[in-house]
Amino acid sequence: MRFSRYLIWNFLKMFLIVTIGAILMFAVIDFVGNIKTWLARDMKDVGEYYFCYLPYMLYLITPVAMFIAVLASVGNMARHLEMSAMQSSGQSPLKTLMPIFFFGVVISCASYLMSELWLPDANHKRLELMQTNAQKRKNPRIKEKQNFTFIDSEKISWFFKYYSGRTKMGRDVVLLLREQGHMRERYDAKLVRWVEEDSVSYWSFERGFHRIFQKDGSVTVIPIVKENMLGRVSTHPDDLINERQVADEMDSKMVRHRIEVLKRSGEDTRVMETAYYFKQSAHWMNLIVLLIGAALCHRYTRSGGLSQKFGIGLILVFSYYILERIGLKMGENGALTPFFAAWISHFAFAGISGVMLYRSFRL
Repeated sequence: MRFSRYLIWNFLKMFLIVTIGAILMFAVIDFVGNIKTWLARDMKDVGEYYFCYLPYMLYLITPVAMFIAVLASVGNMARHLEMSAMQSSGQSPLKTLMPIFFFGVVISCASYLMSELWLPDANHKRLELMQTNAQKRKNPRIKEKQNFTFIDSEKISWFFKYYSGRTKMGRDVVLLLREQGHMRERYDAKLVRWVEEDSVSYWSFERGFHRIFQKDGSVTVIPIVKENMLGRVSTHPDDLINERQVADEMDSKMVRHRIEVLKRSGEDTRVMETAYYFKQSAHWMNLIVLLIGAALCHRYTRSGGLSQKFGIGLILVFSYYILERIGLKMGENGALTPFFAAWISHFAFAGISGVMLYRSFRL
């Protein structure tokens, strides 16, 4: 138990040092790269931006920090024959390293929770802050659409001549309501706006006509001055244009809802489906990289020092990153299924880490 605490303390100390140093370096490089933008902004915006950037930096840095920490802490202990002393006392290498492996599982789970609870809002705020006024005019994050159809369900279909995601208002709108596959109602409105009053939200139709198709074939036409659609239409403005446009700004629930919306409207969902499965798989990279590092350094050898093992490990870790990115691109392009695209790199390197551990424990 005392050795386990000693092992964890050495690993945790190195992990914190590497993580803090990498975050500072990451922030300085990003600040210098965007210095022209920040010179035109208040320091409050700069501070808020980097506070929101912190969880994403942690998300990116943690796997490499885990690898360097295990290599530096366990490798140094192996070099001083502390690991050999534990093994000569009858304790297996697996049992000796189990506290670090457990820590890797904890970090992977914590990374997943952070990506669901903190990271989406932080990324959304960061991307909003980073846009200059010129960028907002040229390519606003909350876009406008013209001449598009949105199918909410088998019962509800929309057509917009124009819709603004910023004002949540549409012009020259047609709404079709079906019942058991038959057209029952049609709304034609010059103006449609999303109204939020207290705890109630609804669509308001203004200046148009409401047509009711009777079962006998007749049509009743009712002029619209202003009509409240509360309880009649479930479509939300975020279904039409979501202000969170990329998966990094969404948690798994938001991504899944977005996939359902895109499927109903007949749009391609491969990018969002790949992102959804990647949100489940990405965090296991922390544990797998830790296993690779432990396999490389837990045993003292005369033939290769820590520098050689560090070089081999870096090649493996960056190969891991490259394969991960290639898999995601292939999933987005349809060359692989979204599930396999998100998991292929983790399956491959989990197998590699397992073989490496088995060989190093048997030697």
